[in-house]
Amino acid sequence: MKKSISYTLMAAAALMAASVLFSSCEKVSPTGVLIGNTSVDDRVKQSLVNFSVLEVAWDKYLADTIQEYSFLVGSDSHITIDPGRLEEMLEIGMEHDDLFFCHLGDLADTKAEYYNNTEIAIEDATDEWMDKYLEPLVKEDGEIYQDTTLYYDPRTDCVYRKDEHNIFPTALPFYPVVGNHDITHNGWALFSRLFKTSFYEFTVRVICDNDTAYDRFIFLDSANGTLGSYQIDEIENGFFQRDNKKIRNTFTFTHTNIFRPSLNEFASTYCREELYYILDKLADWNTTIAFWGHVHAWDERDFGGVHHITMPSMNFVDHPNGGDDLLVRITVKKDGSYKMERVGLYSKQRTKEELEEQGYMVP
Repeated sequence: MKKSISYTLMAAAALMAASVLFSSCEKVSPTGVLIGNTSVDDRVKQSLVNFSVLEVAWDKYLADTIQEYSFLVGSDSHITIDPGRLEEMLEIGMEHDDLFFCHLGDLADTKAEYYNNTEIAIEDATDEWMDKYLEPLVKEDGEIYQDTTLYYDPRTDCVYRKDEHNIFPTALPFYPVVGNHDITHNGWALFSRLFKTSFYEFTVRVICDNDTAYDRFIFLDSANGTLGSYQIDEIENGFFQRDNKKIRNTFTFTHTNIFRPSLNEFASTYCREELYYILDKLADWNTTIAFWGHVHAWDERDFGGVHHITMPSMNFVDHPNGGDDLLVRITVKKDGSYKMERVGLYSKQRTKEELEEQGYMVP
């Protein structure tokens, strides 16, 4: 009894401390940090329903003339009224011809206008991406298909409809995981309206020297600081092993970190048994790199045969002047090895007048 009272007092003290710590920041509240409005089990169940409804196609095919490809990873953008850092990330990726973009959660803080501005930024980037990469689909005789909404990416031979995508409603290959700030204050309703799912995977096929290789990309929901029983059951039932493909690399992405970058950072919230489970599963998958976010700090280490990268935040609050190393680019080479480089973001936060001129919602 004394022990339970002690734990209750400790929790109350932590909540009071959080309220003092965050009281000066309008976009963050104690409950927003500590409490989510949905469970991981509910989100994963909804994701599985969406898979069947959307009839998703999971493979991205790289043509045999492509020797390597790259993807860009960012984290914890915490978008409010200005999605400028997300815009910059997508622009940098398109300038470099990165194949796709990954985000490790806490994409936007949970107000409707913040997600509306996030959606506007993604829609604008989608238009730019389609103009740069997609061409009308033509028949062998050179005629354009009657269905003028059909386009394809000559780099990958992927076919798109102008208003659809293989996984998400937008054609832009932007793949986020859900973070704790994405699920507070009913934020999951906002996040899922845009991205439909918190738990998914796809593979990239590369054909080089008449040999077919697959790289697998796994996205896990850890927004509540746990994988949850339902998601673990799906993993154990073979959700990520539905085929007999020969996997060359596996890359995993999730929000809540395992390793603590420094003594003054938050420790992992996973219970010990689940922590062991995650580490064992990463080893079972022969994971090449496991990406983590949440603590807004860089950490890089090898453990259990897996390379772990915990990402810094890319938001204006932590980095008002930007920085040289807020993103990571992974280039996967022809032989399956990879090269990692840090990539900078430098845009400054815009005024309300500037945002209004560009069509964003300003409260």
